Amino acid sequence: MISRRKEGGFEELEALIYRLFAEKQFALALLALVMVAQLLSAQFLLLRLKPPSSQGAPAPTSSQRLDVRCDSGGARTLAGEPLSSGARGKVVVVHLGAQAEACLADVTAAGASEMVVGIDDASPR
Repeated sequence: MISRRKEGGFEELEALIYRLFAEKQFALALLALVMVAQLLSAQFLLLRLKPPSSQGAPAPTSSQRLDVRCDSGGARTLAGEPLSSGARGKVVVVHLGAQAEACLADVTAAGASEMVVGIDDASPR
């Protein structure tokens, strides 16, 4: 018997299906054909899959972003300086306190499809 390297597993499945038909195992042969069709369909769909455009944006570089932390005195940079007009045109990343981070982690773990963070207007300014 001569062994040759096969390019893919579909040749082996084809041989199995022919053998099942030859042995009059029609139910198993049809089941194998359905499975091959499902595999090809899944492969086709995976090849066409692309990430949503809303999730495809790269993270901002350090020159494009400004990290701030909110405290009782208002927004301050991580270096402790007050927030000024230096934020204009930049992505502002607000770092939350431990309680807010724990709350957001709980909401994320609950399996929500989307989360919107709101700000209470009644809070002191």
